[in-house]
Amino acid sequence: MLSSLTRVHRPEPRWPSWLLAVILSLTPALATSPLHGQTTNSQEISSRDVEPTFKLQTERNLVMVRVVVRNSKGAVVDNLRKEDFQLFDKGKPQTIVSFSLEKPALKAAEAPPPKPAEKADAETEESEETTAPASSARRFVAIYFDDVNTSFENLAPARNAADHFLTTSVQPGDRVALYTSSGQKQLDFTSNVAEIHQALIELRPRPVAPVDSTCGAIPSYEAYLIADQNDTIATQVATEEALACCTPGDKTCANQASGMVQNNAQRSLSFSETQSLAALRGIESVARRMTSLPGQRIMVIVSQGFLTETLRFQLSQIADRALRGGVVLNAIDARGLYTDPVTSDITKGLSNAGVYDPSAFAQESQMLRESAKMEANGMRDLAQDTGGIFFENSNDLEAGFRKAAALPEAFYLLAFSPQNLKLNGDFHPIQVKIVALKGLSIQARRGYFAPKKPTDSTQQEKEEIREALFSQDETHELPIDVHTQFFMKSESQARITVLTSIDLRPLQFRKEADRNVDKLTFVTAVFDQDGHEVSAQEKAVDFRMHDSTLERYRQTGITMKTNFDVSPGTYQVRSVVRDSDSGQIAGLNRTVEIPY
Repeated sequence: MLSSLTRVHRPEPRWPSWLLAVILSLTPALATSPLHGQTTNSQEISSRDVEPTFKLQTERNLVMVRVVVRNSKGAVVDNLRKEDFQLFDKGKPQTIVSFSLEKPALKAAEAPPPKPAEKADAETEESEETTAPASSARRFVAIYFDDVNTSFENLAPARNAADHFLTTSVQPGDRVALYTSSGQKQLDFTSNVAEIHQALIELRPRPVAPVDSTCGAIPSYEAYLIADQNDTIATQVATEEALACCTPGDKTCANQASGMVQNNAQRSLSFSETQSLAALRGIESVARRMTSLPGQRIMVIVSQGFLTETLRFQLSQIADRALRGGVVLNAIDARGLYTDPVTSDITKGLSNAGVYDPSAFAQESQMLRESAKMEANGMRDLAQDTGGIFFENSNDLEAGFRKAAALPEAFYLLAFSPQNLKLNGDFHPIQVKIVALKGLSIQARRGYFAPKKPTDSTQQEKEEIREALFSQDETHELPIDVHTQFFMKSESQARITVLTSIDLRPLQFRKEADRNVDKLTFVTAVFDQDGHEVSAQEKAVDFRMHDSTLERYRQTGITMKTNFDVSPGTYQVRSVVRDSDSGQIAGLNRTVEIPY
């Protein structure tokens, strides 16, 4: 049986003794399994390769809540248990179905075990299976500059602070990427500080369209109040500004002022939403990209703010995706120390015609102050909901980068499954409480939006597999084991063989007539040391077995073998198995280091 595993390789590898023992113990399973090309009843078991077209398009009926708890001195509390928490959805208590305490900073600081001496045999090498090699990246920091909504006067200091922070703070185990809301001048994850420096130098404001500075132009927040909230005071102020733009004695202009205000407000709000959506789409894209990374994942959003009052659903979706992908969203207000915007902006409309109305001045002053706060709400909410920090009201932006890019000390990850959830898109406020403990403060997401339509089960399965594949966490809902081996095909090419085994005894097969039915999906992927996906393979195994066949497989289990051709280097192998009937998933990591 061993020869059937290795005879296709040239030269033939020397399997380590421990792996030989594993393979020999699984020989009955391998000999009868259709996964290895042996003769079997195709009506009872069939396997097929599946194109891994993973796309996050649906919502699962599982709500993730990341919670940071601090004491009265601001220190993180990391000794709480599941029983210490209560969780409420629309005021109704929920059952916490999943609970874990995560300490990312501690994990990153742990030294990996020493590597054994390399062997001299150039033909074949035995892989050492580890989970955190020294040469693998441990922290991935994505700095996201909102160049669409940020002016040069605010972008330049933030850019310089980021440059100095990265020059002095990037560690050997770090990878840094630079992304922008415009999609221009981006740099994927790298440890090359010179490349990061050059990308930062090239940052410039790139708005979707020039800001309307004509007489009577309506700021975005004021436009929101008029067009979305039907605010009478905002409409009155804008109308007075429009009248101030009319030539004295022009009755036609005066008669059309009210209609002009509504049209200008709609146009301004549409432009504002376009600008804000550009920022949010970029944030979501980066969060999606980071779910495939093997280390700690931190995103730092740098912006002077953007209006999101009409985009609450999109914010909730981004926070949910980041939570599922283990990505912490932090934000820095590029405006620095807060200043009253009235002095520079208030006379925009009223002074064009030499008109000064104290009442309108006061009302516009209030709206500008509210606007400055509202434009920061989106960043604040994303940080709040994902367990990150929002750095604001300070000109020490470099300190902001140090805080935002640091690994969280500790947080709790809670999950619950809403019962009888109505698929109507309504907002569900969440409340987290700590039982019987006083003097503690809680940072947690404030709510989520229910799905608007039923979930497609096939797409849901793809999403769950994708999330598990791109997760850094090992899960053990199914009894699987993973072993790896590599051998050198040439001086510049190697082949990694991955054996993923599963014990079928705990699985609950569904009875259809005289058959036992189930489906297992095996997905195996290889990632390089910078977190990039090198290759992925997916195979589905359909079972329709008689009782006698099922009993035989319960005794032997099955093993899936997957091969990957790669260049020498350090790789992380991730194997995921999903049971379709139960929805249970298991995922394990292995590291393979192939010397040059």
